[in-house]
Amino acid sequence: MPSSATSAVKAMRKKDTQVTIVEVSPRDGLPEVCEELSTADKIKYINKLSETGLRKIECASFSHPRLLPQGYDAEKLIAGISKKSSVAYVGLVPNEIGCRRAVITQIDEILILLAASDTFNKLNLGRTLKESLNKMLPAILDTAVKNSRSARVYLMTAFGCPYTGKIRTEDVAQLLLKLSYMGASEIVLVDSTGMANPKVVKSTIRTLMELQLDIDLAVHFHNTRGAAIANCVAAYEAGIRIFDTSLGGMSATPYGVSELDIGYWNVPTEDLVHLFEEMGIKTGIDLEKLLDCVLLAEKMAGIALPGHLLRARQASQIAEIPQHLKRQHIMDQ
Repeated sequence: MPSSATSAVKAMRKKDTQVTIVEVSPRDGLPEVCEELSTADKIKYINKLSETGLRKIECASFSHPRLLPQGYDAEKLIAGISKKSSVAYVGLVPNEIGCRRAVITQIDEILILLAASDTFNKLNLGRTLKESLNKMLPAILDTAVKNSRSARVYLMTAFGCPYTGKIRTEDVAQLLLKLSYMGASEIVLVDSTGMANPKVVKSTIRTLMELQLDIDLAVHFHNTRGAAIANCVAAYEAGIRIFDTSLGGMSATPYGVSELDIGYWNVPTEDLVHLFEEMGIKTGIDLEKLLDCVLLAEKMAGIALPGHLLRARQASQIAEIPQHLKRQHIMDQ
């Protein structure tokens, strides 16, 4: 069953790594950066990512093609992937119909969107938070459970809403309790418009950890105000071990914010992997293979992506010391 891949991923994380990096770019980034992307190109990209040591990849959206044209080929995409047993492949479902489309494919896990802010939920998902919790989520989760699929839930605006301001940690905690009871296996705290800071991140996560729920907790930070990497470190120090990132920092514009330059929202996967490995925190990811994926993405996009590590590696590969510095060194002897 597809759900066995998710269980295998969890077992491997506990055994071989200290953190799990969830790659979101095939769904949240690449289709926006590469407007003329073919299904074959997407499959090639996902297969290359699967060889890097990543344990979970968000690869498709089962939204209606009228609402999300890039998602027209979700079934064909999943059928074409060379799936690895060590990787859990995730698909976004907006409603029960989308979930029913997903579960007839070989997708391992479904992704559901929800917001901690009622206003944000109404404006971006078209229903109140109460309607989502009482009607939409139960139908999706019931379909997922009956088809042996696990479910991760994006809890958007977990650290603040652009329309109504701060979100009380108590309200987030209540949502976690409800989602856990309803059968979600993983909840992702999403900083939708980059309102979080390390102090708030630590305080919020430590409070949520005290609930001791039998559910995985992850984070998904946006770099709107330049604090995303710092927030990842703060989240790790507070106990989080699952991090959503996107190769090169690619991103679609997050829900509820104005359009900005493409690619400047998500945490670049290669940057966070490098940082964690330098800190002695194992990710289980082959960084060189990951950078090869960045090169492929840039080739498909036709632009340089905003991640830092590829440029840093290229700058450090200087063959020799410049002549003027050599002369200065001799004079200083």
